[in-house]
Formats: sequence, structure tokens, C-alpha cells
Amino acid sequence: MKKTFAKGISILLTVIMVALSITGCAPDTKQQNSNTQENPSSGQATQTLKPCKLTFWHTYGDGEEEQLKKVVLPKWSALHPEITIEPVRQDGGQFHQMIVTAFGTGQTPDVARIDIVNTASYAKQGGIIALDDMKGFGELKESFLKAPMSTNYYKNKYYGLPLDTNCKSAVVNQNTMKKIGLDKIPATMEEFIAAAEKNGGGKFRLNVSGVGDWDLFPYFWLFGGELTDANFTKASGYIDSEASIKAIQTMLDLNAKKVFTIRDVNGSVDAWDGIKTGEYAMFFEGPWFFGSYSDTAAAGIIPSTIPTYNGKTTSVVGGENIAIFENSKNKNEAYEFIKFMASEEIQLDMLQKGQLPVLKSLVTNKAVTDNPVWSVYMKQMESARARIPSPNHTEIGQIWSDAMTNIFANKADVKKELAKAATLIDEQLKG
Repeated sequence: MKKTFAKGISILLTVIMVALSITGCAPDTKQQNSNTQENPSSGQATQTLKPCKLTFWHTYGDGEEEQLKKVVLPKWSALHPEITIEPVRQDGGQFHQMIVTAFGTGQTPDVARIDIVNTASYAKQGGIIALDDMKGFGELKESFLKAPMSTNYYKNKYYGLPLDTNCKSAVVNQNTMKKIGLDKIPATMEEFIAAAEKNGGGKFRLNVSGVGDWDLFPYFWLFGGELTDANFTKASGYIDSEASIKAIQTMLDLNAKKVFTIRDVNGSVDAWDGIKTGEYAMFFEGPWFFGSYSDTAAAGIIPSTIPTYNGKTTSVVGGENIAIFENSKNKNEAYEFIKFMASEEIQLDMLQKGQLPVLKSLVTNKAVTDNPVWSVYMKQMESARARIPSPNHTEIGQIWSDAMTNIFANKADVKKELAKAATLIDEQLKG
């Protein structure tokens, strides 16, 4: 009986295979070599991928590149053996010009790690693609911290994914805080200002280096200023608003009261030197200040989130995005690769080399919270904001710097300078 049943099954399978062959439904060689995988970052099934090689340009340092090659890419190869990644390390100093030149020659990579401030410019030139129509992008977009994600925004579309990030937080000299009467890091800027005014001894206790956007935006936003509308389309009504005028006036008043100094205006001591010698109690800086945390902590210098002002804290975001190039012949495969690079597992791998992650889910990850520096900066990242993402980023930055120089160094009228800046930035935002 068993022998008869087995023979029947064999005949049935033979008939099915013949039928498939006749109707063309059997998988062909191309399909057999293709692969359908699950997106490691979203858990969603993705489209069929074909065998290919992707070129990935980056500017990682030695340690980060080693992590990429020895840890990250082997995981990719295990997941997608049919897709080879060719990482190419480029000169960071020439990288922007290399990409612009490549747009002209057509010799672009498939994927690149790019500076956040250049993303809109590459989008305007048509060199990188919008991701909005890629499968699962809507849900994927929501998994990223708001500020890093916003740096990919240009004219209602997103042209990349955040890859690594940073921001400014407070660098605090606890010993100097005690000198001005604060036994612990103040929760509010109002508390710090009151202590510095009363016990500062006529010395500046809060420092910023210059008047550029990276330096001064955190203070401008902290004291209530606004640059543009939420979609970065208009500066008039925002940078020249009463709230923005008041924010600048607050900084002027603090400067006059010997609380807040701008090094490049006042000729005061550099922030890094002044915090180490104990002249300053606080300044805002990126996580790179704490290259050796044990040394700085031993000197009483530790990181902290920026004290709130009127109940709010803020910061400015830096970092890199990862984008797909228009000339790539393998855009679906490239999309799979950039999602892989932004997945939790790979973000944690690169965190081991100091690359701060970009996912909301990792702010409270143990690898972050157990580190006295990363935990502060990732918490600060939740309130960080992007500089205006625009292909005219450089021009807008210059308009801002000129206005601030006129106000702080040349004592120009605040209202008139901000109104002038608003008009000029409006023109740049049309690009």
C-alpha cells in the first residue's frame, strides 16, 4: 500500500513540473539568483533584489573604516551575498568638490555618506534621488530623530537617511559653578544667569567662539528666536519677529552684564582654554570635547544638557546623511543598503567607534545610557534643530554672520538688521 502511494505522489510531481515548464511559471535563472529579504530596520518585506555591486563613497576615519570593513560589511554579505559593497574612502577636504565634479562627469558612486549641510544642494542639482516613493519609506522616516531626519528635507521631499549625528550640549566646569554659588548644575538658564550676575566677580562665565550659525544658533533658539517657518520656505515674520529681536537683545544684555561673551567680538579667552582653567563655568560644544572623559571628569568638567530657558532647551544638529545617486543603475539595491546602514544593529556597531546613532529607539538603549557622554548628547538630540536645509546654505550662513557682526561688533540696530537679514534669506530660500 505504501509503495503504491509513493508511486502515485511521484507521478503527480512529474506532471506538475511539466505543466510549469510548458506555461513558463518555473523560476528562471535570474529569479533564482535574486533575493527577497526582510528590512532589518522596519521589519517590512522589501522588493526583489538582483545581483550587483554597489560603490559606497565615505570619509570615515581609520577606526570607523575598520569597523565598517571588519564588522558591518561582513554582516551585509551574510544577509545579501548577491550584492557586493565596494567601500571607497575619499579625502574629506575634497569630498564635496569630488561629488559635484562627479555629477558633471556621470562617474558618481551608487551611495555616499554626505555632510548634512550639502544634502539640499545635491538634491537641487539632481544628483541624488528622493526617497519618498521608495517602499516603506513613510514608516521608516518616523523611526529617526526629528532633527537629523529634517536635514534631508528639500522642497517637500526627503533625499537621504540620517547616518550619524551630533549636536552641542553644555560643557560644565563644576568647580567654577561652585565659585558662583551653584552646588550642582542648574536646571534652568535663569538660575545660572542670576548666579553669574551676583557672584561672577565681573568675569564672563558663559562663552561662545563666534557669530556663525553653528556657534550662535543654540543661544538664539534658547532665548526664543526663530529662523523660518517649519518648512524652511520663509524667513520674514520669523527671524525678524518680536521674539527673535528679544532673543538677540537678551544676548546683548548678558554681554553687557559680563555674563556672556563672544570670543571673536570681545577678544576673550577661547572656550576650550577658559573652561579648563576655570574662567568659564559653561559653554556649548559637541561630544568631541570629551575625547578623554576620565581626564575631564577628574578636572571637574562634565557634560550636561543645556539648561532650559523659559522651560525649553535646544541645540543645533550636525552629522552625516547617506544618499542614493541618480546615476546608480541599482537603486532598489542601494535603498536596501542605506536602510541596513541605518538599522539598529549597525547603528550600535558604529556607536562603538563614537558615531552617535540617529534612531529614536536608541536614545534609551543601554549602550547609550551607560555612557556618561553619549547619554547626555543623545538626550539633547531630542530637542536639537537643523540649520536651514537649503542649497544656498553657505549664502544664508553668511547673511546670518554679517547681521550678527553688525549687531554685536558694530552696535547696529537689532530690528533693522534682522529685517534686512529676513529679506535676504527669503531670496535665498527661493532657490
